Amino acid sequence: MKKFKPSRRLIVLFILFLAIIALSFIISYNKVIQRPLKCDEDKIIIEVKQGEGFYDVLNRLGDENKLSNKLLLKVKLSIDKKNIRLNEGIYQIETDTTLDELINSLENTDDNKSLVKLTIPEGYSIEDIAKTVEAKGLCSKKEFLYAVKNYDVPDFVKKNDNKRYNLEGFLYPDTYLIANESDANYIISMMLNRFKQVMKQVENDTNSEIKDEDIEKIITVASMVEKEARVDSDRPLISSVIYNRLEKDMKLQVDAAVIYALGYHVDVVLNKHLGIDSPYNVYKYKGLPIGPIGNPGIQSIKAALLPAKTNYIYYILQKDGSHYFTDNYDDFLNKKKELGY
Repeated sequence: MKKFKPSRRLIVLFILFLAIIALSFIISYNKVIQRPLKCDEDKIIIEVKQGEGFYDVLNRLGDENKLSNKLLLKVKLSIDKKNIRLNEGIYQIETDTTLDELINSLENTDDNKSLVKLTIPEGYSIEDIAKTVEAKGLCSKKEFLYAVKNYDVPDFVKKNDNKRYNLEGFLYPDTYLIANESDANYIISMMLNRFKQVMKQVENDTNSEIKDEDIEKIITVASMVEKEARVDSDRPLISSVIYNRLEKDMKLQVDAAVIYALGYHVDVVLNKHLGIDSPYNVYKYKGLPIGPIGNPGIQSIKAALLPAKTNYIYYILQKDGSHYFTDNYDDFLNKKKELGY
């Protein structure tokens, strides 16, 4: 049997085929190196956690489908054998950056790119927010509070000099990524814009239309619900108690509002605290407090908009963090005695 000998034409075609594959690889390789990030936005947020290496960052970006080709990027890094030392932080990177530029950005602390993660828990007051902003090194507490007091309030906020802060309740609690050079006014505008987005979401989720003139009442109720509730299932029930008491022209007697009126935290509201002369003291005055007593999250806002339909006018905190609800005063007193209050 004759051995097969490929013709010169087949050899040329085979070499040409390999050349096309090699050229295609080189083009793809260069394209990936020139633009390693894949994102529809102009900028991308990349977090470098403590102790992470560049491969860790690449793996996470790959899992998030934010890399053009993770394998080719690792091939490039393997060829270069470059010692990359990342700095912990949160970075805002242009999506058209090259691989070398990306590495350089994450290796060097650059105030124009490094961001601060600001997390504001639900229920925080403006003074709580100011302390957190200061702790993050964005601005001082004094600067933040000054900016809050002098900020132009939106149309849906009823400006009143008797309020502690006109913007209380409307700086939405969330996690924000903020550039180091941002001032207090920028932070306030971010939180206000987020509040407006959340209100639109509440309208969509509840199939409701919220009028501007109703927003402050809703948020005032929501702020009390936020402070009083420990479990989500209690939120609409606490809300119902507030509305039921308002309807019956009863004092709300919400401890959280008294604590806000005091201006400092107490673990237990005592009789000596109840006499404080403040428009936030709903033990002393009927109706809602003059304004919100904190900045509520979306679940409390929904509860304030759509309270449960109940006859409850009393509630008391139980040992498991939930509340006991009743419409009977004697039942309330018995429960209070049973719980050891």
